[in-house]
Amino acid sequence: MATVSVDFTREMAALADRHGVRYLAAPVLGRHDVAAAGQLNILTAGDPALIAEVQPLLDVLGQKTWYFGPQPEQAASVKLAANFMLGCAIEAMAEASALVRGYAVPPADFLSMITRTLFNAPAYVGYGQLIAEERYSPPGFKLRLGLKDVRLAQQAAEARHVPMPFASVIKDNSLDALAHDEGELEWAALANVAKRRSGQA
Repeated sequence: MATVSVDFTREMAALADRHGVRYLAAPVLGRHDVAAAGQLNILTAGDPALIAEVQPLLDVLGQKTWYFGPQPEQAASVKLAANFMLGCAIEAMAEASALVRGYAVPPADFLSMITRTLFNAPAYVGYGQLIAEERYSPPGFKLRLGLKDVRLAQQAAEARHVPMPFASVIKDNSLDALAHDEGELEWAALANVAKRRSGQA
């Protein structure tokens, strides 16, 4: 259920098969509070019969189980793609906040508007609020882990010859954050990079 690479998932499935163990990939969408409430979205791939067998357990953990195919690595690719999109959302709000701040518009006002209109979606609302309040500690998901997931997405993309230029931007900006000792902060602290580069820090 962890966020791991496509290659690792494939290796684990093969290892399980050699030992006569059935393997199911079921990474999740949702932070700690969502998990505690049993409201995760569970991304599965593997033998449909196995998924059906463990569905009662998955129903305790999540609000919905999504099926993406018979090969476990398919679920891993979906999870990495989803986390990549979260990084894009954070980066977009970070850069947009720096833009409006440059014109003396409080980013909190901008983010309040944008997450209630054009981008009224859980990822934008949740991360937008963290950026607006500059509330990066304690972290719900650490920036260094976001970087790990973006790198795993890049590896998966390279294996299938899929260009992901936005992933490179997020990776480089994450490295900038790590160079400023921000790796243990909330992933939304990626907004500090745009702020620094704009001379607004």
